[in-house]
Amino acid sequence: KDDAPKASIPQLFRYTTTFDKLLLLIGSTVAMGTGMGLPMMAIIMGDITQNFMSVNGNRTSFQQFEHDVTQNCLKYVYLGCGIFAAATIQATCFLTVGENLVNQLRRQFFKSILRQDIPWFDKNGSGTLATKLFDNLERVKEGTGDKVGLMIQYVAQFFGGFIVAFTYDWKLTLIMMSLAPFMIMCGAFIARLMATAATREAKKYAVAGGIAEEVLTSMRTVMAFNGQPYECERYKQALEDGKSTGIKKSLYVGIGFAITFLILFSSYCLAFWVGTDFVYNNRMQGGTVMTVFFAVMMGSMALGQAGPQFAVLGTAMGAAGSLYQIIDREPEIDSYSQEGVRPSTLTGKLTISNLKFTYPTRPDVPILKGVSFEANPGETIALVGPSGCGKSTIVQLLLRYYNPDDGKITIDGVEIDKLNIEFLRNYVGVVSQEPMLFNTTIEQNIRYGRENVTDAEITAALRKANAYDFVRSFPEGIYTNVGDRGTQMSGGQKQRIAIARALVRDPKILLLDEATSALDAESEHVVQQALENASKGRTTIVVAHRLSTIRNADRIIAIKDGEVMEVGTHDELMARKGLYHELVNSQVFVDVDGDGEEAGAHRRTPPFSRSKSPSNTSAEFMGLGSQLSTSDDKREKTAANKSVKAVKDLERLKKELEEEGAVRANLIKIFRYARPEWPFITIAVLSSIVQGCVFPAFSLFFTQIIDVFSKRPGDPSLRSDGHFWALMFLVLGIIQAISMLLQCFFFGMSAERLTMRLRSKIFNNVMRMDATYFDMPRHSPGKITTRLATDAPNVKSALDYRFGAVFSSLVSVGCGIGIAFYSGWQMALLAISIFPLGAAGRAIQMRFMSGRATADAKEMENSGKIAMEAIEHIRTVQALTLERRLHAEFCHHLDGPHKTNRRKALIQGVSYGFACSIFYFLYASCFRFGAWLIVHGYLGPMNVLRVELAISFTAGSLGFASSYFPEYIKATFAAGLIFHMLEEKPRIDGMSSNGKKPKILGAVKLDQVYFNYPERPDVPILQGLNIRVEPGETLALVGPSGCGKSTVISLLERFYDALDGSV
Repeated sequence: KDDAPKASIPQLFRYTTTFDKLLLLIGSTVAMGTGMGLPMMAIIMGDITQNFMSVNGNRTSFQQFEHDVTQNCLKYVYLGCGIFAAATIQATCFLTVGENLVNQLRRQFFKSILRQDIPWFDKNGSGTLATKLFDNLERVKEGTGDKVGLMIQYVAQFFGGFIVAFTYDWKLTLIMMSLAPFMIMCGAFIARLMATAATREAKKYAVAGGIAEEVLTSMRTVMAFNGQPYECERYKQALEDGKSTGIKKSLYVGIGFAITFLILFSSYCLAFWVGTDFVYNNRMQGGTVMTVFFAVMMGSMALGQAGPQFAVLGTAMGAAGSLYQIIDREPEIDSYSQEGVRPSTLTGKLTISNLKFTYPTRPDVPILKGVSFEANPGETIALVGPSGCGKSTIVQLLLRYYNPDDGKITIDGVEIDKLNIEFLRNYVGVVSQEPMLFNTTIEQNIRYGRENVTDAEITAALRKANAYDFVRSFPEGIYTNVGDRGTQMSGGQKQRIAIARALVRDPKILLLDEATSALDAESEHVVQQALENASKGRTTIVVAHRLSTIRNADRIIAIKDGEVMEVGTHDELMARKGLYHELVNSQVFVDVDGDGEEAGAHRRTPPFSRSKSPSNTSAEFMGLGSQLSTSDDKREKTAANKSVKAVKDLERLKKELEEEGAVRANLIKIFRYARPEWPFITIAVLSSIVQGCVFPAFSLFFTQIIDVFSKRPGDPSLRSDGHFWALMFLVLGIIQAISMLLQCFFFGMSAERLTMRLRSKIFNNVMRMDATYFDMPRHSPGKITTRLATDAPNVKSALDYRFGAVFSSLVSVGCGIGIAFYSGWQMALLAISIFPLGAAGRAIQMRFMSGRATADAKEMENSGKIAMEAIEHIRTVQALTLERRLHAEFCHHLDGPHKTNRRKALIQGVSYGFACSIFYFLYASCFRFGAWLIVHGYLGPMNVLRVELAISFTAGSLGFASSYFPEYIKATFAAGLIFHMLEEKPRIDGMSSNGKKPKILGAVKLDQVYFNYPERPDVPILQGLNIRVEPGETLALVGPSGCGKSTVISLLERFYDALDGSV
């Protein structure tokens, strides 16, 4: 459970430098200036409206009218230039700070993960850490970049609007502000509900994501046990919880928007009702009423616009709190610590005294109960015993993955907890039962054994490990990539590379935990000789089950139930006929410690695809996948390729569409998949149409109010008409509130239901696939979990309230243009000809704010792979003391995107400045041209205002929704990938009910079977194999690594079909 407190705003920016703080100061200052632009425009708008009122009421000459309008239009131009500069600087500063902050936070968080101790990893699965490393950091980035500038801008706009309003008429302003407290309280409450719901939704879906990762990284086990239907249902149930929370969030969004607009329109009703009385009594001019109205309108609208920004900030604070909780945690065993003794030399004398231990996740199950023994320098000590006796636990304590509960371990007389942890591990080499190789070349994997290792030393280590010949046989030799988790190598090949990696360390203490278990007999003999030679001059602890590996050990220690039962040489213990003798005779030298002991023991995992022979070990088919420590002896696994979650951009989606051979989905196809939601969508669409008509209607009502205010004070029709049109604004507000609530809720509910169904269908379809499907790199667990966790939710943008906003804005545009052409086609043509410039500004902004270059995506993917591999292989990382090296590589891959994004900040800033300022120039042009049309008798004053206001309010509506266009476009790309996955057909349907179902007696026959793995068609595996096994018979398959033994099992399980022959 993630119970981390939210970070405060100062804590949120704790990793900013002095330069960043300066940028924050500058950005905040100019953001306030940008926010003051609209209140200043309210003054100019009021003055121009008064000009039109005067000429409409025949109280001024055309010449004077044209002069006054020209002067006010020039003010628009000057203000537009200022806004362009301020908005450009604002966006540039905040984007730069956000990029710098998240870049530093990403580095610090990864460093903090690497320094945590193994007991902490036992309780925090890799799936959870992946979510925090990618999702939480993205949320922090969203909440600390341009969104902060927008928040300050809207707050300044709010205060600026009311300052202007109070300056012009405080009484009218107070009347309009009477409803403001309700707006503030409701807005804050709804924002809090939204943030809470978003947090809960993320947690619910994280559970589903964990299930998906667990299943996808153990697909062969699932297929072997026909577990697909069970896993599908389990995943679906987890999604149901997230869906319910998401629907609640949609309701909160709708309520928030409804209340905001209802209060806004109510304040407009009050303003025009009271303003009518003031104008009627000659207390003020109509232009002053308009100035106050526009100022309060701009200030009030800022609250609605600021709400989502505050919500994003709240989400970022919650995400940062979770990150900082880990960053600030001080581990009991700190791999980065510089404290501790660093002796000048070590001989390797090892003493274990009265060692007692229980795993922190299983405190009720004692593992070691007072184990004691010594190992002199150069001695080889073998640990044997039945499963779960504590052998591998001793290895983990020697590496100081854990601290013992009691007793002590000393090296050369110094307790290991007094030694510097990095120093200790540098002098200890380990080769475990299941070697963990990194997704890089053979050479780099061996170089991870020791920094500055020479090429000659690598070659020598490969020869000693009997790996030189098979490495040389690869087309790329030592530069061959071993694949994710070493899946491009056979089990024996992986083991020998790991042995070579240990040998280059030249350790004083060598720990061999089933080091030769995956080798064939010939290779084992050669490697065992090499290990015996390597053990000379160093202390060697061997955990083994094969007699040949421990026969020559200086001492053999037999352990049972966490206690030393007997100690001696092979001959001595055989003569005693005790536990060791019993183990030898029964050949029970298996060390799959899981019943309470080796909560973190490394286990054999079948690789999905191999270089020479994609074979699989039988351990997987027994349900024993590769494991890290968790309380139930299972480990949440995640793929290294999951870094794509950190790069949510259109370039990534476009690239993957090409790789998959998919096409971008259109809205019709998305709606076709949403057929069950059509009743809800219909209500939402109708609500959107109504909502889209509100702002065009607003422009009509507004023109009528201006026409009423053009009448002379004391005119009876002024009061009656003014009150009537004031009430119409209240009616419009009620319509807007109801339509907004219905739109957000029903679109949101439809989107959540569709997303949940898409996720469930994708998972179900993936569960039907055969092993060939999962062998393909583009179908790695990381890629598939990205589809489920990121791309499927992205489709929501095409159907939830964001789509509603886009749809409503399009309706507004259509209505507004219709009103404009009806009222004055000359004016409408000019406005529409200039209007695309504003749209272009939004488009440029959208492109730079939503997209990243392909190179950036690749670099971010590389850093993500490093991070995920380090988390997944944390025991190997710590044993090899790779924390600093991997952190440096991680940071290196971040440098490129970081520099690129900083350069882009200025371009994005200019585009934002253009988008913010273009409308000021549009107003100036339209009003000046309108004045010319009036003076020359082409249009009346109210017609010009009607055209201007229709276009103006339409543009405002489009601007409100424009921020959702990038997400909508992204949704169509994500939908293309999703639909492609849904339409893929398996070669072997793992959930099909078709086919014969005879009684199985157990007779097995392979007749002239030929087989190549689909991903490596040039490497023959089985070439005319014939096998016959009668019911009840036991058949043993033996042979060198890569000969096809486990391939036979894969064919029997029907993970694959034979190319020729029959099974």
